[in-house]
Amino acid sequence: MENNINISLLERDGDEISGVRIDGVIDTITASELERVVESLIKRQRYKIILDLAGVDYISSAGWGIFISHIKEVRANEGDIKLVNMIDNVFEIYELLEFENVLRSYNTYDEARSDFGQIPLDDSVKKKAQKNARVTVVDRLANNSNNSSIASPGFSSNPTDPISFVLKNIKDDPFVTISEVKSLFNKSNSSADKIGWWEIFSILKRQKLLLRRSRFRFARQFFRS
Repeated sequence: MENNINISLLERDGDEISGVRIDGVIDTITASELERVVESLIKRQRYKIILDLAGVDYISSAGWGIFISHIKEVRANEGDIKLVNMIDNVFEIYELLEFENVLRSYNTYDEARSDFGQIPLDDSVKKKAQKNARVTVVDRLANNSNNSSIASPGFSSNPTDPISFVLKNIKDDPFVTISEVKSLFNKSNSSADKIGWWEIFSILKRQKLLLRRSRFRFARQFFRS
């Protein structure tokens, strides 16, 4: 995965909305570039922001942190940060981390504009903003089916071990959310042993179980045995 990012602004005279087109990966190396862009918009009192993520293949915790850290300020100024055109791999992480409770997402740029109460863009601008087509789940599965490795079904059932606890819950319910696993673990263990979202996220990432298709393959191994 190359550590590069391209960011372009879509703004028009008399339009309160700032579109930010991002291509590449948003990780600990490139996140600072995106943060500078978002901060510059806020300094110019551009509080209605749409982030077009059609060209983004991966967002690390540093990237998600940028969105979350600025959301309170922009909403305090009657604005918002809206996410559009997420590819399926990125959207699954968005769902797994339950960011839908904090950040709103949309399938298209026009949907996000409409939610701001603005008229859709004309066709020429729309095509520029949405030139990269959304990759379907079928395409992703076809491209990755022969290259994905997932966790082995052999693990202990120690309820005090975070890794074992997470894997057992994934085995029992591939749809289980991070907050549900966190709540279950922390209720059954002492305060000194409590874990948080990012620790569970890291476990899932190391075990290659962030995506639902990987979770289902993992769980199916137990039904076959």
